[in-house]
Amino acid sequence: MSDRERPTDPEAMMRRLEQMQAEAEAMLAKFNELSERLGADAVEVVSEDGRIRVKLDAEGKVAEIGIDEYAMRMRQSLAPTIMALIQEASATHALKMAQMAQSLVGDKIDVMGLVNRDMPEGLRDRARDNLDR
Repeated sequence: MSDRERPTDPEAMMRRLEQMQAEAEAMLAKFNELSERLGADAVEVVSEDGRIRVKLDAEGKVAEIGIDEYAMRMRQSLAPTIMALIQEASATHALKMAQMAQSLVGDKIDVMGLVNRDMPEGLRDRARDNLDR
């Protein structure tokens, strides 16, 4: 801001600060509402056969891996399946967070477009299916 654009009236400055505070409080309230509505607490995905599951916490970190007894016997395919589920859970978490961010910023930034652009289509489709459950 140049010197000519800066408000010198203390009352105008105070009104602007109050407006900024109100906008910040509204944004925080909207974030809290979205967080509750979208369930931003955890993400869980399950393998197609239902024998392996991966759960991420609210921060997107692996919180749990569940493996049933039969899946434990399939050792040669266990690691790749777990890795694929972690990747799918991470993509699901990313889409969920992008939905929240998009709701907060409106049409100012295409958050969903940015996330979709960098996510492989097949993974994105599975992540969307997880969100719809």
